[in-house]
Amino acid sequence: MTQHSEDELDEKLISGLDSSLIMLMRFTKKQVLAESIHNTVLTPPQFGLLWCLNCAKKLTMTELAEKLDLSHGAATGLVDRLEKLDLIERQRSEDDRRVVSVVLSGQGLQLIERVNAKRHAILRNILKDLTPQERQTILKIDQILKDKLNQHV
Repeated sequence: MTQHSEDELDEKLISGLDSSLIMLMRFTKKQVLAESIHNTVLTPPQFGLLWCLNCAKKLTMTELAEKLDLSHGAATGLVDRLEKLDLIERQRSEDDRRVVSVVLSGQGLQLIERVNAKRHAILRNILKDLTPQERQTILKIDQILKDKLNQHV
């Protein structure tokens, strides 16, 4: 394979991956915006915060701001809004009262589970027509992408 054709292949791959990632973001955004809590539409940044808490179980405000790439003030605003919706809870450290951690409330966990269940049902439907070999290929590509992205994110 010549350098020219390798470059063309790389550009096709970059374009395809970029398109797929954008489509996945739009897919997730659509699923999140379909949720309503107390007649309030959940925003993607709010869901991102809930998702972080679901993965980590408990984060300090500083850790949360770092994980979301937000200023401490912006993270505090998100936490305030989600706390008013009873989706998260603040917990003060008994060792150092200045340290505030954030955890999902029962309602927050139920919301994450509901959104995940709906999204997973759609994904199952998309994947049902794939052969076992195609599924294995996608799993391999998924792992490679995650490994490479973790080096840059």
